[in-house]
Amino acid sequence: MQDNVALDPENRALYAEILRTPAGYDLDAAVATTYTLDFETALVVPATLAFHAAENRQETLDTPLALLEGLERLSARIAIFCEAGRIKATPKGANSLTALLEDTVTEVAAPRGGAFHPKLWLLRFAPIGGRGQSRLRLALLSRNLTTDASWDLSLSLDGRIADTRHDQNAPLVDLIAALPGLAAGRPAPDHVTKMVASLAEDLACAEWEHPEHVRKIGFAVNGLTDRVWRPQVGRKLGVISPFVTDRALKTLYRGVAPDDACLLSRAEELALLEPETLSRFGNLLVLDEMAETEDGEEGEQTSLGPVPARGLHAKAFITERYSSTEITMGSGNATSPALLGGENVEVFATLSGYSEDLGTVEDQMSPERLGRFLRTYVPYTPDDTEKEDAAEKRLEQFRRVLAGTSLTLRCEERENSQILLHLSAEAEVVIPEGISLRLWPIVAGTDHGVDVISLNEQERPLARLPLRDVTRWIGVRLRDGESGLEQDFTLGAALADLPEARTSEILRALIENRGAFLRYIRLLLGDVSEAAKALFAAGQGGDLSGVFGTGQESPILEDMVRALSGDGRQLRDIERLVSRLRDPNTDRCEVIPEEFLQLWETFRAVMPEDNRHD
Repeated sequence: MQDNVALDPENRALYAEILRTPAGYDLDAAVATTYTLDFETALVVPATLAFHAAENRQETLDTPLALLEGLERLSARIAIFCEAGRIKATPKGANSLTALLEDTVTEVAAPRGGAFHPKLWLLRFAPIGGRGQSRLRLALLSRNLTTDASWDLSLSLDGRIADTRHDQNAPLVDLIAALPGLAAGRPAPDHVTKMVASLAEDLACAEWEHPEHVRKIGFAVNGLTDRVWRPQVGRKLGVISPFVTDRALKTLYRGVAPDDACLLSRAEELALLEPETLSRFGNLLVLDEMAETEDGEEGEQTSLGPVPARGLHAKAFITERYSSTEITMGSGNATSPALLGGENVEVFATLSGYSEDLGTVEDQMSPERLGRFLRTYVPYTPDDTEKEDAAEKRLEQFRRVLAGTSLTLRCEERENSQILLHLSAEAEVVIPEGISLRLWPIVAGTDHGVDVISLNEQERPLARLPLRDVTRWIGVRLRDGESGLEQDFTLGAALADLPEARTSEILRALIENRGAFLRYIRLLLGDVSEAAKALFAAGQGGDLSGVFGTGQESPILEDMVRALSGDGRQLRDIERLVSRLRDPNTDRCEVIPEEFLQLWETFRAVMPEDNRHD
């Protein structure tokens, strides 16, 4: 038994660690892919990247100014690609800052008709001051960009950009380069397309630092071409997969004796397999129920909040070949769409090393390692869900139709800064008989929605909203009349005739008083870590006086003087903020103290002209 086998559950990596910027570097660009997405998690990511003080998800969500500044600083450097129709809905209404994610999130579709299923992060960090070489980080995950608290696996690799291309990276380069071309409906913004192309070029020349005892790392991608990759056959096999199909498993265990084959999956999936398939695995395991619920101890702290591990979501294929062990992890399940037909877009990484170092299949599943969270599968007869399965299939088919439809929301300005949203579709959408469709603006919530009986090129009113609540995101509820089954999700639309003042309206809603304004100014000017900690303390009801002082003007003045002698970035941020908060008709703003405005005009007069926003 090895002291540190590769899949040792004690080797834990928090999401925040994967995204943490190395000392002496700034985030330059980042691309993420995910199957499903929720907006709150997407909002937390820029704040986590911008402020190392962001310890967990809920703390950050409770601090809207930190969310705002994270988005302002980094949203243009982050691109997230997710499966069209798989953004989670928020029936009670989403955070208004969701509007600032409109150019960050691009919905895509798998080119071969399956699911867009890869989960990865590719980050580029630039040295502060511009001296030195940029760094790359690659993270391959089994986790989506959501609050799902399942058992997952991740691989994080740091690397440098070499002078020559490395064939090892070619599959990943093809995936990253293809992303903008997979856009469904609304195309990826131009700046995203350029950033992704730049990252793909650097990725081609990446040299990765190998984890301990790993002799070779290989990458593979399915779903972009007719070529389909799957793990190599070995003399021993271990499969960890929450979803399984008979055909895929039969391909994987070919030539492996039952006593040398182990399968860990969900009980409800194993119950659907053919007896012959089950008989080919001498060891059938499921996650122990005690490991799927809270056990009285505090849940693991992650950048996405304190959560207990629930359910199995990890995917891994372990094979022993000669004296070596190969561990493949990534997004793909042991299913036909992932491993046989190549319909799904999937990404994999295979780590190779000597079995005495990486551990054998038996080592990974031993009672001292993963085995202590597992139990032997006990066969049972599953409930008859034929009716529910048929209803889900009907809704899924219509979901795909909607996800592939180009929708447009046109804004019409009305009195009192109200916007009337008009919805239309590029082509007629036929709503199947027995399925009802309800749509709503995602920030307003389902109570502001409408039941739709036809969707086509003809515009129809969707809702009347304050400008600050207008986004391109539309909440969708499908309901199957026969079974009562419902599905909620979010779709993106093209947003036409949007007034330029929307971002200003969102800022005015968040910075509702002078105290909030001064805290935000301090965040723009001060040490990022300390200012962020203060903001998070305020978000939790803490006292700010110890950080900001009882009189705000003096420390702000000192920081403004320091900013003036620097590169001017911080003063540009203040100029942007003040211009947005001012009323365009009166040029005044109640939340900005008059004393600060007078001080600001003094600084503005001596700022370099290229820093001003006249």
